Amino acid sequence: MLIVCSLTQLAHAQVNAEIDDTRIPSEQMTGSQRTWLWFDDSGPKDFTLTMLALSQDLGFAPHTFDAMNNESVLSQSESDERYGEIFIEMFNEISQHKGKDVRLTEEHLRKVSDAGQLAEMVDSIVPHHEQVKLLRTKIRQYQKLTPFIWPLFSNMSLSLGQRAPEVAKLRWMLTQLGDFPIKKSSGYRDAIFDVGLINAIKHFQQRHGLSVTGTLNEKTLLALNVSPSERIEQIRLTIFSWFQLPSDLPWRYVWVNLASFTLDVFEKDVSVLHMRVIVGKPLTPTPQMFTQLTQFTINPTWTPPVSIIFDELLPQNTIEPGYLASRGFELRKFVSGPTSVIDVGQLSGQQVISYLSGYKLVQEPGHYNALGKFRFSIPNTEAIYLHDTPVKSLFNGLDRALSHGCVRLENAPGLLKYLMADQVKHHTSAITASLEHQRPRHFSLPEPLPVYLIYHTRWIDANGVLQLRPDVYNLDKEM
Repeated sequence: MLIVCSLTQLAHAQVNAEIDDTRIPSEQMTGSQRTWLWFDDSGPKDFTLTMLALSQDLGFAPHTFDAMNNESVLSQSESDERYGEIFIEMFNEISQHKGKDVRLTEEHLRKVSDAGQLAEMVDSIVPHHEQVKLLRTKIRQYQKLTPFIWPLFSNMSLSLGQRAPEVAKLRWMLTQLGDFPIKKSSGYRDAIFDVGLINAIKHFQQRHGLSVTGTLNEKTLLALNVSPSERIEQIRLTIFSWFQLPSDLPWRYVWVNLASFTLDVFEKDVSVLHMRVIVGKPLTPTPQMFTQLTQFTINPTWTPPVSIIFDELLPQNTIEPGYLASRGFELRKFVSGPTSVIDVGQLSGQQVISYLSGYKLVQEPGHYNALGKFRFSIPNTEAIYLHDTPVKSLFNGLDRALSHGCVRLENAPGLLKYLMADQVKHHTSAITASLEHQRPRHFSLPEPLPVYLIYHTRWIDANGVLQLRPDVYNLDKEM
């Protein structure tokens, strides 16, 4: 579970206490007695427009709802009441996503307004993360496409130079989505399948995490058939997931996006180190969490969990006798004094099992060690850590949900180099010496480095392009 930030903080503790106090009596007010919360004599207040824009972006109010002209349909009093309902619904939904059991009511809202803190309250629930701002902008772009009837494509095969009505539709769609550059339209040319359109398909595939082929395969057609309205809902889900994060991220942190299979080290929200990663399979997913990198180990040993021993290692040892010994495994009994070690080379699988009641199966450091050369410790209750791996070829795949839960790093030496440049300069000679030997050596960071393991299937990249990835863990559906 993510460690979430605290709920909306108002300027005065007294106002907070009033919001949380469920014993506040209801105020009996007639329509004529109510004071306006969101309007004054000149029209909507500034923070009203801020609130309305957020509520439209998040789907709590239709994007056609206009604070400036709404009085032509509703009276000022009716409009003010409707805006209060929208804000309360949005506030309570956001509170739920933040993990807080605080319910805002109209009475509480009016007390906040009477204290002069309504503008501050509105500002406090607006996510100020740069990604949220960019995603909200993208929502507004997609909202402009919702009036159009979105074309749907079934399986079709197009060849270079082929002319067909579907090609013109495809060109129009990719232009609207930003994958094809805006050009002067020519009815005849638009219907011809050309190199420019193939490149647009490749761009579309790349930002959807699909194989970049330039052909309209099944997965590409499924992504193309997602309407702008559906995309808006998907982007909103990602924005809500940002509410679960601290309102202010630290100036330096490790960011692992499980959905994109990537790790970045950010400094002042600029990526200074980027790499591909392998995360847990859907059956053994890597959990989302907020933790810290506190320690790293050079030449780590690996103690596999019982599930891996019985499901993978012992069956492989049966197929290939001597497999465990060839991969550096041994049975260890950790007692006071010298550690008792048993060579598994001559043991059958059943004999290994009989020893597991008093011994642990441990893989020594070396070429075959499942953790590679480096392990980075991130304290948590689920035995998850970041680590190197001897199998590098798997990083070339698009779907990298392949591990038992831990995060395998494409460039573990790069992360170590980053830590050595600032965090552990005084250990440079010891680290260098450890790299030349097989003996395990642990190093603690003097200042823990924040680590976020998150699951965002949609984000805006450094070029302002909307990136989308498959929901491999089906977490978006759960939201």
